[in-house]
Amino acid sequence: MFLDRQVDFRWHPGIAFDSSELQVSHFKDLVTLVNPRSAYTFVNFLHENGRLYHFLNAQFEAVLRVEFEQYLNWVFHRNPLVRGGETVREIRFDGEFQVRTDKAVLGARNVVVGIGKQAQIPPQFQGWIGRNLFHSSVLLHIHPEVRRKHVCVVGGGQSGAEVMLHLVGLPNERRPASITWVSQRENYLPLDNSPFTNELFMPCFSDRFAAMSESQRKLLLRRFVLASDGISESTLRAIYQALYRHAFFEPNRCDITLRPGCTVSHCINAGPGHRLTLQHGMDEVEEVTADIVILATGYENAVPSLLEPIMGRLEQIDNELAIREDFSVSWDGPCDRRIFVQNASLGQRGLADPNLSLLAWRARRILDSLLGRAPCANLEHPGFITHTSIESWPAPAAEEMGSGI
Repeated sequence: MFLDRQVDFRWHPGIAFDSSELQVSHFKDLVTLVNPRSAYTFVNFLHENGRLYHFLNAQFEAVLRVEFEQYLNWVFHRNPLVRGGETVREIRFDGEFQVRTDKAVLGARNVVVGIGKQAQIPPQFQGWIGRNLFHSSVLLHIHPEVRRKHVCVVGGGQSGAEVMLHLVGLPNERRPASITWVSQRENYLPLDNSPFTNELFMPCFSDRFAAMSESQRKLLLRRFVLASDGISESTLRAIYQALYRHAFFEPNRCDITLRPGCTVSHCINAGPGHRLTLQHGMDEVEEVTADIVILATGYENAVPSLLEPIMGRLEQIDNELAIREDFSVSWDGPCDRRIFVQNASLGQRGLADPNLSLLAWRARRILDSLLGRAPCANLEHPGFITHTSIESWPAPAAEEMGSGI
């Protein structure tokens, strides 16, 4: 049984712009990479809905996120084991798991938790969250009035880029008076989607990553951060083209300021808006006053509150629940009663963990463990690269790693 509080499945609705695209192949759906014959593939969704030929003819560079959300919602309603509109409040254990929802108390031998991460709010912005300063994940829920306002976007990853593209694409009568785009990174850096980098998103590398020491894992996450957190080239191109049109063809344009290589060191209230202090390197300081501040500052792990009754029994590593090879949490309960987690082990499983790339493979590994089956050998494809020891790598300087936001 699958429980979800949503009646209809929505995927990041607070930042679901019409132009937003996936950063991965449409083959990296819920099931294709482990069972391409399944009725729940994205291709079968296109077929069942009479749009397969049209999809091919459209020659999209990437799948629109609005269409992928339609696919996810199609699976959500097609699977009879899914119960939508039911919120899980807490999970307890007394010989078996007691899952209390807002409608019932259910017993279970094993549970799988896959509720994702929470918005990351840097310390300098905490205490100021409201309708004029908020995380990008709720932008379309808040629908702030930006017309003739001064807007600052903080964060130079894909979310920040999509917010920027949304703002510069507004018609003149709805456009802000000014837009400032701030990023800690030295430039607005592209996603590394090259073939050999994509071997980081194969099952074999996930297992190899898990076997590394903690220091090795942290080094690799920093070194390859742009393999998951860079900006799609199509988005960068669209922003640059919008800026070109804005600069040379559009009268009464708003002021646009790009500030890569900056850290927001302080944020204070300034009337109806906020004043941000930008640190350029070690010495140069700049102040920006904004009516609206949008934080595209990413997401972070947080142990779900529904696990609070059993948290004392669960092992943790840093800010993550400690997981075993089958993605079950290491705990002091019976070995035949397990809690599995999804999208909660970046530090233990690598860049692919919060990504769609290994979603189907991870689900299959969890299912194999639940059914007592050995992992399917033909899913563990070896990569072409023979990796040397990560300990032989030179430590990269922070400015060479695309670090920060």
